[in-house]
Amino acid sequence: MMRQILCISWFLLLTGCAAEFEVSREADAVIYPELQRFNIEFKHNDLTAAQQQVTDIIADLLPAAADTQWMIYYRLKRDMNIAKRAVKQLKGAGVIPAQITQQLEPLLNADIVLEVRQYHLITTTCQRYSFDDNRNGCYVNALRLQQVVSPSRLINAVKE
Repeated sequence: MMRQILCISWFLLLTGCAAEFEVSREADAVIYPELQRFNIEFKHNDLTAAQQQVTDIIADLLPAAADTQWMIYYRLKRDMNIAKRAVKQLKGAGVIPAQITQQLEPLLNADIVLEVRQYHLITTTCQRYSFDDNRNGCYVNALRLQQVVSPSRLINAVKE
């Protein structure tokens, strides 16, 4: 009996709060994958210049999003040291080892190939929130979406 009274009073309280129907606009988001591929050729078998080139490319791309995938492919075994140094540089920058792939590919067109796969999130531009006109939920939702650390996880979340 007490439970029924509480349920009825809770229902009446909730219906009293929703006296006016409000339309709010939600924020839209677009997630797109970006794949960057860097082909590095050795000039006159200069391994130090190639190593410096790989180091500069990685330094330009860091810091990257948390879900960025790094793939380092090399054609010959002599190039393995350059790939190992690149992996060491990435780990030193805080990249998780599971997101780094290092592989020997004898059929490459270049001596070393560095591929970087990132997911970018673009949100709608909304008017700033004001207390006078609180019908627009777009601004708050856009800010919430911009704080997402791993945009690739949103792709699976939408399907559910």
